[in-house]
Amino acid sequence: MKKVLALVAVVSLMAAATVASAATIKNSKHDLSSGSTATFKSSGVGTSTNQICVFCHTPHNAIQNGYPLWNRSAASGSFLLYSSGNMKNQYGALKASQGFTTNSVSLYCMSCHDGGLVAGRIHNLPLDNGKVIPTMTPAADQITSTANLGTNLQNDHPVNFNIVNFGGAIGTSQNGGKAIGGLTTTNLPLFNSGRGTSSLECASCHAVHDPGYVPFLRTTNAGSYLCLTCHNK
Repeated sequence: MKKVLALVAVVSLMAAATVASAATIKNSKHDLSSGSTATFKSSGVGTSTNQICVFCHTPHNAIQNGYPLWNRSAASGSFLLYSSGNMKNQYGALKASQGFTTNSVSLYCMSCHDGGLVAGRIHNLPLDNGKVIPTMTPAADQITSTANLGTNLQNDHPVNFNIVNFGGAIGTSQNGGKAIGGLTTTNLPLFNSGRGTSSLECASCHAVHDPGYVPFLRTTNAGSYLCLTCHNK
């Protein structure tokens, strides 16, 4: 009986340790609530909100765009995306380097990270602050750090392109990804977009709710682990 109790205790401690070590969006840079320890957050007197999820999601009256109960408008305007001699995505009918397709999930990331749109401009306003637009710190209500990517993304990793079109540089799509230490491209999700059903987007490499691997990476990039998941080098 003592051995059984000891075993239960060990298992319980292991489970508790697992839970304790799990990364959480709370107090991460994506926690914009007034209670967050992050620098960029809701902080206006009488206009702040302690809700975390509301800056991206709402349970009711969401913007109907096909993404999970989305609570903010997507970025719009002119974006320039990465192109190179190998990708040649400036050519052809889709002309990826000339901007995002209108249904690209990455546009929702850019609704904050383009450095121009205000983070507090959410669709369904929170009840805990009297349903007013949250005032943010800094007062400009815009990202001013290196996370401000701007609208010229030509010096950033390509996104919103159909990955199966570039098999020479990339280790094929999620249906037959190269395994690296047990991780395959099935762990890096691809999305539907106007450029195909296997479109690589910001969320392919970034897990926006999990700050465990900075900056919100889906896995470690030690030894270029994340890069080698897709790139056969």
